Amino acid sequence: MNRIILTGLGLFFGLSMAHAADTLNLSTTQVEALGLTFAAPQSEAQARGAAWPATVMLPPDGHEQIVVPLAGRVVRVHAASGGHVDAGQPLVTLHSPALVQLMQDEQRARAQEDLAQQTLSREQRLAKEGIGIERRVREADIALRQARIEREALSTRLALAGIDARKTSREPRVSAEVTLRAPQAGNLLMLDAQPGAWLDEGEVAAALAYTDSRWLETDVPLEQANMLATGQQASIQPGDLKGNVLAIGLTVDAVRQTVAVRVEVKDGASLRLGQRVATHFSSRAKPGHALWRVPRSAIVDIDGHDSVFVRRGKVLLPLPVTRRGHEGHEDLVEAELQSGDGIVSQGAIALKAAWQAREAP
Repeated sequence: MNRIILTGLGLFFGLSMAHAADTLNLSTTQVEALGLTFAAPQSEAQARGAAWPATVMLPPDGHEQIVVPLAGRVVRVHAASGGHVDAGQPLVTLHSPALVQLMQDEQRARAQEDLAQQTLSREQRLAKEGIGIERRVREADIALRQARIEREALSTRLALAGIDARKTSREPRVSAEVTLRAPQAGNLLMLDAQPGAWLDEGEVAAALAYTDSRWLETDVPLEQANMLATGQQASIQPGDLKGNVLAIGLTVDAVRQTVAVRVEVKDGASLRLGQRVATHFSSRAKPGHALWRVPRSAIVDIDGHDSVFVRRGKVLLPLPVTRRGHEGHEDLVEAELQSGDGIVSQGAIALKAAWQAREAP
């Protein structure tokens, strides 16, 4: 039965295909008989249109918060938000009564450690001479270890406040001032300190950025997200900047049906944190090719390959395509289409049968 149908189609189209091995040349009557309708392919650049709003953020490894090591009152502010600072540059100076107490405690702990060391040395010497007791050696060793732990804990707290405990132990004068400094060179994103203000221990006083890289966080409709791939280029406005898709979320927002997408802009120093920008995603086509949106009904399988039938001039020909995504009732395909082509949007299956009939013996 199928052979009879194919033979009939071959007779129906035989005259028009006699001089075109790779094309079909159909009359208006034949086009109407097959119920063919045509649609103009739309390039991705024309169809893309929408710009997705994104929020500027810093990469987690590109910035650092500077916290107050000891509570105190601000006496001097040495820098301003938005400016560049060098490594070790002073940012804020506090007057901290707690610092005086901490330094005194550290000096007492250091003295206790020295005394414990002397005691252990004496007990070890006596034990070696045969007049000491081994138990007292062990007790002295434990006491030294405990004294060292207490002194190191206090020295660490001083170091967090920017104070070298070994240096202060040699200086008779004790200062109550704590100066917060930039740990390395960067841009001062935030400095939350005013002269006379009180800052608590652990409070964030400043934030420093070490990189020009920026992350853009955006929510893209699911169908659009299906067309994206990591590494794909994106353009950002304002600023005419370029970035690349860094990550595409694995989950879909149940209400909005959107997917989180992250774009990295390596040279994004001009972008401010929290700024809203517009993001366009570029084509995923190979160099020299283009991406097109075509009706899903236009794609048929010919010899195991996705293809569309194209009216180019006065002839029809099959053209292989590579699917790159989908949106609604359209597929995003990579193909060697031309702007003047007409895609067979309805009747492609019937036309496929006619195409196969022309090849049947």
